[in-house]
Amino acid sequence: MNISRVVRALAFATMLAPTVASAAGYGIYEQGAAALGMGGAYVASAKDATAQFYNPAAMTDLKGKQLSLGGTWLSTYTSFAGVAPYPGNGVTEKMKSGSFFPPTFYWTNRLSRRLAYGVGVNAPFGLGVEWENPATFTGRDRVTKAKLQSIDGSFSLAYALSPNVSVAGGLNARYAKVELNNIGTFITAGGAPVNIFNAQLSSSYKPGYGMHVAMLAHPAKNFRLGLNYRSRIKVKIDDGKAAFTQILTGVPALDTTIAKGIPANQKVQTELVFPASVAIGLAWDPSPDWTYEVDGVFTQWSAFQNLALAFPSTPTLNKTIEENYRNQAAVRVGVEHRLADYSYRFGYYFDAAAAPPQSLTPLLPDASRHGVTLGYSRRFGSVTFDAYNLFLFVEKRSTEGVERDGYNGVYKSYVNALGASLAFHW
Repeated sequence: MNISRVVRALAFATMLAPTVASAAGYGIYEQGAAALGMGGAYVASAKDATAQFYNPAAMTDLKGKQLSLGGTWLSTYTSFAGVAPYPGNGVTEKMKSGSFFPPTFYWTNRLSRRLAYGVGVNAPFGLGVEWENPATFTGRDRVTKAKLQSIDGSFSLAYALSPNVSVAGGLNARYAKVELNNIGTFITAGGAPVNIFNAQLSSSYKPGYGMHVAMLAHPAKNFRLGLNYRSRIKVKIDDGKAAFTQILTGVPALDTTIAKGIPANQKVQTELVFPASVAIGLAWDPSPDWTYEVDGVFTQWSAFQNLALAFPSTPTLNKTIEENYRNQAAVRVGVEHRLADYSYRFGYYFDAAAAPPQSLTPLLPDASRHGVTLGYSRRFGSVTFDAYNLFLFVEKRSTEGVERDGYNGVYKSYVNALGASLAFHW
């Protein structure tokens, strides 16, 4: 019985949270339809309450009170084509087509000519995976279904040092929980895997806290320079539950032997570490009708060198897994064209993969990706409607000969996103 694989799969569930963060995995950088119409290049151009996310220093440029309500409908598709020796040539696996709807809420208020504040509530890390036909999925001893849910709250205070320079700072609170299902297998003398138990890891919401600082400057006429730093956030999971349920094979002697080897239901502990990031943006307004912006987002993925998983009641199951993630950057480019009460937006971005091939698993086959966005805006007095569509093309990645458990093959993914938001101004 391969109990070590089960423990490894449970450990990978805890990696779901950091891996789907803003720049890698299936990240949810989608915060505001106006920003996403420009490919998320909004650090220097933020003109609505989503400045609380992209650059809180821009809140000093917003008039009065502003409220932004919105969400994005995310649709994902992922497939895996196996190669020899395992799972073998001709093996094709698919994830169930997933749909997610992370909502957003942002509020800003300029108290005076120099002072403004803002609050935000969102769900930036709420994706999951579920492979089709879990009982026969070739990677079922690693994962069959996984889910991460999180709720973020933030508060920011912005101050204009001069007409050309504003700064901001604030606090972030993140509540996260994880869930993972997988199936333990027994390899028969003939080499065929037999399902012997279901394993599930789950946790309740646990908090983590961080901070952010930002700056917005006007270095020259028609130019804006933005900077936004978000600190690392740690979420300690101290009440995780690992549950194991036997699957009978129909062979009494074998079932008796298996029952003796399956771990008892017990607590599991670990720590989720969300990496720090820095976003830098430069915007240019060549005329009152046009805005161009380019951003760079740098994420400290090297924080994930290893992952420790502790079972207090069964220390022999304790595991430390090497991940060896690499720091990576995303490049975002956006254009906005304003026409009376209408605006049109276009964007492109590239996110580089942070996970080395050795760390790719069916839980989250991280890969570099290219995103193309289209956006539209319509103003109705004090209300603005924004919408966008994202086409995300994910590069193929192979684990042949390098994946640590020998799960060899090629992952392909595609994501489409459709989002909308309403902005209110007082």
